[in-house]
Amino acid sequence: MRILEVITLGEIGGAQTVLLDIIRGCTDGGYDVEIDVVFGEGEYLPRALHQWFRGNLIQTPFLTRKINFFKDLKAVFFLRNLCKEKKYDLIHCHSSKASWLGRIAALLAGVPRICVTVHGVSFRPGIPSLARSIYKNIERILLPLKCEYIFVSPADKVEMVSMGLDSVKCKVIPNGRPVPSKPKKGLRHLLPIKDESPIVCTVGRLSEQKNPLSFIRVVKKVIELIPSDLSAPYFVLIGDGPLYQECSQAISIEGLSDYVSLFGSAENAGQYFWDADLAVLTSNYEACPLVAIEAMATGTPVVASDVGGTGYVVKHGETGYLFPLNQEVEAAQYIINLLKNETLREDMGRTALEHYRRDFTVERMVKEYVKYFGL
Repeated sequence: MRILEVITLGEIGGAQTVLLDIIRGCTDGGYDVEIDVVFGEGEYLPRALHQWFRGNLIQTPFLTRKINFFKDLKAVFFLRNLCKEKKYDLIHCHSSKASWLGRIAALLAGVPRICVTVHGVSFRPGIPSLARSIYKNIERILLPLKCEYIFVSPADKVEMVSMGLDSVKCKVIPNGRPVPSKPKKGLRHLLPIKDESPIVCTVGRLSEQKNPLSFIRVVKKVIELIPSDLSAPYFVLIGDGPLYQECSQAISIEGLSDYVSLFGSAENAGQYFWDADLAVLTSNYEACPLVAIEAMATGTPVVASDVGGTGYVVKHGETGYLFPLNQEVEAAQYIINLLKNETLREDMGRTALEHYRRDFTVERMVKEYVKYFGL
């Protein structure tokens, strides 16, 4: 079987991470498959693939995140010509823009099977209302086209079916991740963390979707509310992005420099959950959050905003806690409750690890994709 994988950007991100795991699983599994990859800007994918990938890695300037009529049209014809030349059996698209352009190109080229993995609906909360409206209408217009949909979250499937998508076209395959390797140098070695301070960690792009300013407000509330007989935790925010300077300023203005660090971007960031007592997510939207999965793989409880498909991953009161979006006081209370109750924290950590092993391993995910593709 010949498969073309198409993704909008080659930068580090959740969709790219899942794509790499799928390709690696298919490559190492000994299946009769040839895989090529097309992507736009970004150096993470070629850096991650160059040592072991056996297919063609094709970077094009026409695939961009923003809507640009002329570049988008060129991308469609580029992909159509590639599909005609290579005669792929299946085109598998990731991310909103690639899925829109890729399925049109595949139809024009006569590709037998067209498949889209929805890593999160394009019209998700946390983006401007006008953009949400435009993206939702694009999705609605494209619904009649021949295409199979894989959802990483049951919540996104329900959303799309409510718009008119035929549920027969749908399959849910939740994300999976390998257990993170343990870091050679942990957070206590890299950062000025007191021995008695527990560590609370989050990982994510510093963007509106990931809502890092809410994380900083949670830090403030925890420091304000934590009992005097408990050691104040140290918070670590791993990631980079357009809100980095705003986050840095907020930490300074709120007087939190002794309690939180902006770690910056890090590949394999999930390894630092081995050092963490708790993981926290404050996102405006998540489909099937890899950060929560990697935290659970290290036996770390998760406190997360109850948005999108997060509740499918984090089980409230069992593997951690869910709080309403931007309710920083409630989030802080859950964090303090877990920090002051070591037995509860350890029990939730064990349950989180069991939940991961049952439902969110990378082996389970790859097996489901292999079966779905018919390899």
